[in-house]
Parts: sequence; structure tokens; C-alpha cells
Amino acid sequence: MRAWSSHLLVALLALGSQLPAASARKKGEKFGGCPPDDGPCLLSVPDHCMDDSQCPTRMKCCYKACFRQCVPLISVKQGSCPEDGLRCLSPVQHLCNKDSDCRGSSRCCLGACGRDCRNPLQG
Repeated sequence: MRAWSSHLLVALLALGSQLPAASARKKGEKFGGCPPDDGPCLLSVPDHCMDDSQCPTRMKCCYKACFRQCVPLISVKQGSCPEDGLRCLSPVQHLCNKDSDCRGSSRCCLGACGRDCRNPLQG
């Protein structure tokens, strides 16, 4: 009985070590998302971080002004944004900045004329 218990413990520990891989996150990657990168590119600036582990708590390594830096993470809702095949002829206008600006399960998605709240694709 004792040997069976130790085998079960080893199996549970091995399974627990695989959880980051099973959730499709890289090791050290924090939950949450990056804010949109709408600013002008500063191409001569080197990256300040390479991954989330190099950022303080509640911050994430994201592209901002076209280089990676630690920024406050934002919550991201389930599902992915649908692709928009249209081309905008008017000025870009953003109706949202992040998923939490949208009601219910809608996500803040980039469309042809800016970001707006859309129903996400599941899966």
C-alpha cells in the first residue's frame, strides 16, 4: 500500500510540472495580455526585456513603440478576434483600448478602421 501511495505522489508531481505546457503558455509567461502598440516605432531603442520573468509583478514584457519593455498587464477574454479583410478609407478611430472596455464576452479587436468590440471566435 505504501509503495502505491509513493507512485501516486510521483505521478501527480510529474503531472503538475507539465501544467504550463498544457495551458499553451511558455514557462515564466504571466497570465494576461499586452496593451495595443499604437505608438510610433522607435527602431533604435534596444529591447528592455526578453520575457515576462524579467518584469516586476503585475507587469508583462510586451512590444510598445516597436521594442519590448515591461508594461502593466491587462486582462484578456477567451476566444480570438476575427480577421477583418476590409480596408478603411476614413481616419482610424478606436472605440475601445482593451477587452475590459467591452461588455460581456466581447473582445476589443483591431478592425480596418480601428479597434472596436466584437464577438470572439471560439477555439
